[in-house]
Amino acid sequence: MNDHFFGRATRASLPFLIWAAHFAFAYIVAASQCTPGAFRAAGPNPWLLGGATLLSMAACAWVGALAGKRLRQGSEEFVDYVAAASAVLATVAVAWTGIPVLLVTGCA
Repeated sequence: MNDHFFGRATRASLPFLIWAAHFAFAYIVAASQCTPGAFRAAGPNPWLLGGATLLSMAACAWVGALAGKRLRQGSEEFVDYVAAASAVLATVAVAWTGIPVLLVTGCA
């Protein structure tokens, strides 16, 4: 039985894994830069978090583009539909997680 389960599962969930990594990174950076030991008066570094947000959104879009390419080539595998849909949802989730970068100007 050679169904490549883990490869297919990773392909379908990769955008959500990218979002989870971005989410963890954004909140770790924000928390660490607002602690007394590494305090930044201006708050979390917006360039670092903005760059991570754009990179994560690009990675999710790339995974979605690959899934869309497979679907346009005639693939009828369910995993390709899931990968395309999860790429759209994860791109929105990354953007939503990155919104505080624009709104937060300091540590409260």
